[in-house]
Amino acid sequence: MTLVLRYAVRSDVGLLREGNEDSAYAGPRLLAVADGMGGHAAGEVASSLTIASMAKLDSEPPGGDMLAELAAAVAAANTRLQEMIIANPAVEGMGTTLTALFWSDGHAAVCHIGDSRGYLLREGEFYQITHDHTLVQSLVDEGRISVDDVSTHPQRSLLLRALDGRSVAEPDLSVHDAQPGDRYLLCSDGLSGVVSDETLRETMAAIEDPEAVTRELIELALHGGGPDNITCIVADVVDTAASRVSPTGTPVLAGAAANVHDSRLSTDGTGPFGTDGDHQGNHYTGSYDEDGHPSMTVARPMVAVDDLDPDDIALALASENGTDMTAVRARRSHRAQPRRRRRWPIVTTSLVVLLAVVIGGGYAAWRWSQDQYYVGADSKSQEVLIYRGVNQHIVGISLSHRFHGTGIKLTQVPPSYQQTVKATDAASSLSSAQAIVANIRSAVTACQQGYIALQQWVARDNAYQAALALARKQHKPTKGIQGPGQQPARPPMCQPSTAFGIAADALVPSPGAP
Repeated sequence: MTLVLRYAVRSDVGLLREGNEDSAYAGPRLLAVADGMGGHAAGEVASSLTIASMAKLDSEPPGGDMLAELAAAVAAANTRLQEMIIANPAVEGMGTTLTALFWSDGHAAVCHIGDSRGYLLREGEFYQITHDHTLVQSLVDEGRISVDDVSTHPQRSLLLRALDGRSVAEPDLSVHDAQPGDRYLLCSDGLSGVVSDETLRETMAAIEDPEAVTRELIELALHGGGPDNITCIVADVVDTAASRVSPTGTPVLAGAAANVHDSRLSTDGTGPFGTDGDHQGNHYTGSYDEDGHPSMTVARPMVAVDDLDPDDIALALASENGTDMTAVRARRSHRAQPRRRRRWPIVTTSLVVLLAVVIGGGYAAWRWSQDQYYVGADSKSQEVLIYRGVNQHIVGISLSHRFHGTGIKLTQVPPSYQQTVKATDAASSLSSAQAIVANIRSAVTACQQGYIALQQWVARDNAYQAALALARKQHKPTKGIQGPGQQPARPPMCQPSTAFGIAADALVPSPGAP
């Protein structure tokens, strides 16, 4: 019995995002989904580079230790992100999630970091085979909130682990034995965060063709509002000896990874992949023809007869038929004046009503906006602030204003919280906004205290090494010299120490004196 994969992959920008920061790869030996984060800090670059690095696993059969190969590929991807950040500081703060399945004749090695997900449908039962690395999931694990509270929690998007090129990659690794008929789903949270597990199970079980399943899953997420990029891979486990269905053999890219025109996708200015001819980066929202296909032309809008001036029509017809234009103009001046007097009260009334509606609606929108709050950063001072209102402008007028300062600098906010600050998503209340700031402040303080502790230890160690060197030089005993104690760990998932006024070399012990 030889087990292989039959797969399909699809990615969509969603209905609210301007660009697609998701990337995906599906090949005979590797399935991978990466959800980039960082917005203007190049989340799409992080996901594309990660997929490019992981795709090398698909080039040759796995060796003896699939988990070791997966771990090495993840570490290489993290190193590549680090190299990109060093080469281009403009992408500082980018990162990505990663969920990947490494396949070898009935064995599926799964690698996971972040909040993208992996599922398994087996004999009608639907299992989540990954565990979210999010703040809300940790709260659920600790029993502090229920599963029902996750979808409405103000910090539901905060990640505890991700690939960011600065901290050590710590993916979850596991191996599963597959069976013929198994169906895997790998997806970004643009799908799992919108469509319920029960709906995912029903869709996966009801539709036979993987390609049709991916289309339906994307449509379900769009129908649910499409608030984020949506990416999914569906893969069936097929026994080549017992099934007439052919396995898939062609690697397929989707999302940002399929964009070869972005010179940021590698440090040498070239993209890592070839073009996927069928790829559509964004969900099509234009016109469709009678057969349901996207229309390549835009129809001219229809014009009602009442919208045209009859006198202008008369002038045009007169010119076309050779009638004397002077006579037409004379008749026009005779007839047009009373018509305009009759229309004026109607036009005036319509304008007054329209103006009243606009003013009333604008006032109602303004009043509603003043009951909203969100957390953002000032573009000049880079201070994290609580804003009152919504992050929108109407006719050049901002619907929000600074409500309360925090004293927290954006440059000190850990990457896992950067997306929350830059996305400026509305909080459910002022207390929710304050809770977000409290979590950010706690993370920033932990980073700062961690760097200070490491700096103090380095100073003690340097003094200890100097004392040892002096004692040896003077041929004195060294037993009485007090050591620096246990070295504290470098703070994970934090901004560089320079953001806290601590030089990088202050965290590196000096070599022992000769």
